[in-house]
Amino acid sequence: MTRYYRCLKSDVMKMKRQSMLLVHLLVPLAGIALFLGYYSISPWAPVSKAGGYLQVVAASFPTMIGIVCSMAADQEYAAGKFQQLLTSPSKLLPFISKLTLLLLLGFGSVLLAFGGFGAGFLYLLHDSPFGFGFYLRAACILFVSCIFLYNLHFFISLRFGKGASIGVGITESLLSALLLTGLGDGNWHFIPCAWGARFLTILVQFGTSSVGSVPSAANMHEGIWFCAGETLVLMLLLGLWIWRWEGRKSLE
Repeated sequence: MTRYYRCLKSDVMKMKRQSMLLVHLLVPLAGIALFLGYYSISPWAPVSKAGGYLQVVAASFPTMIGIVCSMAADQEYAAGKFQQLLTSPSKLLPFISKLTLLLLLGFGSVLLAFGGFGAGFLYLLHDSPFGFGFYLRAACILFVSCIFLYNLHFFISLRFGKGASIGVGITESLLSALLLTGLGDGNWHFIPCAWGARFLTILVQFGTSSVGSVPSAANMHEGIWFCAGETLVLMLLLGLWIWRWEGRKSLE
């Protein structure tokens, strides 16, 4: 455990030399300002405004994950072609530390994006149909549903490089938005990039309604099981792959 904290402390110190922290701060703040400015003059219903914002953030999150994971991998490559990761006495610890830092930054960014928007919608525009706790729950739901994507993009960034991670992230964002339509009904729970947006849509539609439970047609329970199961399996496979990984070849 001591080695793990040392690795995490080292990663935090490395982060100070990068723009990764600024990305996690400035992107949410820019989105909050843009949407609150638009919603101040928009004739949309308050529920549609809140739901629209949550869906846009959820759909764009895979692209941001692809970018920040590629930044983390490039940092290690530039520092010595991953030698600091590969030569550690306990090979798995530095990878877990790096992934932990990415998850912490992601969680903070989602909290800022939803909490900041919720505060502005409640106390500046006085138009929010939900309480502040709703936005905090939404942030937790989105973050948990995207742990799979962090693991996936961390693997892609290490194995294939920046271009592949960002390209896959953009594709996932487009697919996530597409699966919010009728095309995703009945099959969205199989596709990881659709989990966040769909869970938040269910939260908006049924979280504050008088309906006793979410209809089975929404596939929420299936989505939860697939999200948990696929995330655990991917984390296990990633751990096994890391033990055998010997760095990225020059031709890759």
